Amino acid sequence: MERPLTPEPVFIEEKRLIGTMITGKVSTWAFVVASLAVLFFTAATIFYWLAPQEVAVLFPAVQSQIFQHRQVWRIFSAVFIHADLEHLLSNMYMLWIFCFFVFGYFGFSMFPVFSILLADSVNAIAVLSYEPNTQLLGASGLVYILGGFWLTLYPLIQRQYSVINRSMRAVGIALVIFGPSTFVPTTSYITHAIGFAMGIGLGIFYFIKNKEKIRSYETYKISYVEDVLI
Repeated sequence: MERPLTPEPVFIEEKRLIGTMITGKVSTWAFVVASLAVLFFTAATIFYWLAPQEVAVLFPAVQSQIFQHRQVWRIFSAVFIHADLEHLLSNMYMLWIFCFFVFGYFGFSMFPVFSILLADSVNAIAVLSYEPNTQLLGASGLVYILGGFWLTLYPLIQRQYSVINRSMRAVGIALVIFGPSTFVPTTSYITHAIGFAMGIGLGIFYFIKNKEKIRSYETYKISYVEDVLI
C-alpha cells in the first residue's frame, strides 16, 4: 500500500521597503545651518530697515534699475530683505523648515548654492512681469524653490508607500503650507509660481542625476513566507 505524499514546505522570500534616503537621521549640521540662514536673512532685513534712504533704495529688485542701469546686484540682494515684520516672519518659519530638510538630506549644493542661484533667476524673471519701477523683495522665491524641490523628491523617494498615498501627502502639505488663505495685492504670486516651478525642475534633475545614490540608501525587511507544493 502506497503512503500518501506529504506536502513539501517551500519558503518564498518577501522584501518590504522600510527605509529610504529621507527616513534616516538628518545631518547633525542641519539645525545649525537652518538657524544661521534665518539669522542672516533677519540681520540683512534689519540692516535694510535701519539704513539711510539712499542706501536702502539700492537693495530691492527693480526692473528699470537692473536692466537699464545695470544694477544687477539687486536680483541677489532682494532675496535677503523684507518689507516689514509680518513679511519677514511669514518667510522665515518656512525657510527654516525647508532649509533643515533640504540641507540635512541633500547637502550644501542644494542649499544654499543651487537654491539661492535659482532664487536670483526667479527675481530676474519676475521683475519683467511688473511695471519698470515696481520693487520686488523677499525670500519667498527661495522658499518656494525649496518647497517645490522637497515636495517633488518626497513622492519619488518614499517608495514604501503607494503612489496615491505619497502623492496625496505631497499635495496636502503643499496646500497647507503654500495655499493662500486670502488675496494680498502686494504679494508677488508670480514669484511664488516661478519659484515653485523651478524647485520642481531642480528636484527632477537631482533625482535623475542621483537615482543610483538615492536607491543605495534603501533598506528592506526580508521575511520568508511558507508555501506548500503538492
